[in-house]
Amino acid sequence: MKELKTVDCRGLTCPQPVIRTKNALQSATTPIRVIVDNEASCTNVRRFAESQGARVQVAEQTGEFHLTIDPRQYEPSAEEPPMVCSTTAARNLVVYVSSEGMGRGDDELGAVLMEAFLDTLSQFKGDLSHAIFVNAGAKLAVEGSPVLEQIRQLEQLGVQVLVCGTCLNHFGIRDKLAVGSVSNMYAIIETLSKAERIIKP
Repeated sequence: MKELKTVDCRGLTCPQPVIRTKNALQSATTPIRVIVDNEASCTNVRRFAESQGARVQVAEQTGEFHLTIDPRQYEPSAEEPPMVCSTTAARNLVVYVSSEGMGRGDDELGAVLMEAFLDTLSQFKGDLSHAIFVNAGAKLAVEGSPVLEQIRQLEQLGVQVLVCGTCLNHFGIRDKLAVGSVSNMYAIIETLSKAERIIKP
């Protein structure tokens, strides 16, 4: 039997196991194995994979969880289930972006400030867990956004980027989403309710 491709997520904090699983599934044509070392990560990875139409089998082995995920029925869903990150995690700073610019008074200045704000956020990678984009802020995560690279950098650093699906639909830009994942109000409220600190530019 051919050895399964393994995604080793041991030692990683939420939301990294789900992000790595998502990336692996996007190019997988045969089953993959994901290894995590805590129950919360196991639950998150399983729920994510099943929400996308993949079949999942879980085996616990001496404190580790081995998830065999069959992507042959994988169909990316418009909405993903909320993740249950451990409340003991040190990363609990959430950024909540609800507009295209920072502050009021001059739109051009606001855009410059927003770019600087998102660029500076990478310096707080040890604390930042989520970046949420709602209302006009959702426009920052789509193709052609002047701050697309800054948001991608945050995601690469392990920050989970949630973009309001209702907002994308309202502006007619859902198909242009270029970074992050489409989220729902339940997931957004759950994330905000568990945050120790929330920053709103």
